[in-house]
Amino acid sequence: MKKVFYFLTLGLALGFSSCSSDEDSVSNEGVNAAAKTASTAKKAVTDPAVGITTTLNLTSALLANGTTTTGGKYWENTYVPNTNLNVDIFTFSHTATSSGYNYWDGFIVSNVNDITDYGSGSGPGGSDGWVPHQWGTMAGSGSGTATTVTPGTPGTTTGDPYIVAYWSSYLDPLNPQGSTFSESSFSNWIKVGNTGIYEVKGLKINMHPWPYYGCLYGDGFARAFSSGDHFELLIYGVDGDGVISNPIVHKLADYTGSSLVMPTGWVNVNATALQDLGDVQYLVFQMYSTDADPLYGMNTAAYFCLDKLSVKRVE
Repeated sequence: MKKVFYFLTLGLALGFSSCSSDEDSVSNEGVNAAAKTASTAKKAVTDPAVGITTTLNLTSALLANGTTTTGGKYWENTYVPNTNLNVDIFTFSHTATSSGYNYWDGFIVSNVNDITDYGSGSGPGGSDGWVPHQWGTMAGSGSGTATTVTPGTPGTTTGDPYIVAYWSSYLDPLNPQGSTFSESSFSNWIKVGNTGIYEVKGLKINMHPWPYYGCLYGDGFARAFSSGDHFELLIYGVDGDGVISNPIVHKLADYTGSSLVMPTGWVNVNATALQDLGDVQYLVFQMYSTDADPLYGMNTAAYFCLDKLSVKRVE
């Protein structure tokens, strides 16, 4: 859960903006549970044959009608209610509203090449500068072009698309392992296929610019990291009976001793750890930061980026 009182104050200062333009979008960090919409649209997915491996393939066609912003485009349905993002055999959760103000959580697709620190010199609180610029990844592009596209300031060449995720922590039950999964109870989930069961073979993760600079310098909510701090992505599997596995942990930022380690390139999630998820129908994502309020939860901006999810149908 976010610092609701702070954001109500910030909302009064900035004004809950209309949904007429990208620049008027309200920060995901600043909207409470009332922004959640009801159900999300379904799209029929056909399972591949048993034994076939499918890898997420994000093409430029996904952004043919995308919203143009600094450094590229992001998904045109970002603020459209009752829409999920469907790519290949993968269904990505997505919740949105555009009624009076813009809000989204879950997953979207983007090709934005912009790693500017928008927390520096921004307005009240030091985070509202990120509101119209929450679409980037520190690698600058999807993993397929990460070695040829230089991450940098706006105006450089865009590369392959990638997935941007925002985790809405106020919705999710904490420590859900062993419980029964339902789509409506979690902010960030990926359904794999239709009725098939799958083994996760690979997944790439990248740091999002907002938490990257927040961990490095602090922002309106997060403090700069110091020794002992860490920021983590928790990944759960959901089996064919709907039971949630123990999480595997992928570190996004780790301050050990005198060194803050935050990889800016695409990083493979440990293959052995992925096996520990078991055979799955869904993946569920949550986050953890040592910079957290005991009542309101994580202060670090709850974004991450992913690409090249690879699964093999096993039954």
